[in-house]
Amino acid sequence: MVLAAALALGACATGTVLKWNEVDTAALMKSDAGKHKFNVVRFQTSGPVAEQVFGYFLYGDGIEVVTGGGTYVVNMGKLALADVMTDYNSVRKSRMYSSGSSLIVREILRRDSVAGYIAADRDIDVGIWDITPGGKGSGAVLQLDYNDARGQHDGGTYRGRSLSGD
Repeated sequence: MVLAAALALGACATGTVLKWNEVDTAALMKSDAGKHKFNVVRFQTSGPVAEQVFGYFLYGDGIEVVTGGGTYVVNMGKLALADVMTDYNSVRKSRMYSSGSSLIVREILRRDSVAGYIAADRDIDVGIWDITPGGKGSGAVLQLDYNDARGQHDGGTYRGRSLSGD
């Protein structure tokens, strides 16, 4: 399933898919990185299933985040990982969702450094692509792509910049 998702994502983006490592969420939340406020976008699936699944991309200032066609995205401002967890539980409760997992947190690596974090439901496959144009002097342009792992399809677009004004 992961290979199929990677191939499907590869067809949507040009650039380099960024590697990720799953992290111990409890340990991360106690660390400086877990307490740091990042720019956050929340994304969700859409489709025929009443209960949609959610994910979050947390990223630093100076990074531009782009989503391809097929993405429902909300700019959440600056939040720490604990705030993201609270929002996730609040959204699930407000929509009276009975399903959904605890968020799985992955660090996204770009040039051997952490570029951000994905916190997502287990039923959503997420890929972050480095599509930074050649010659761009500072910052990065990252594309967020995802698929509903339950076999559903998404719709919509978003193009945002970090709140720092970069």
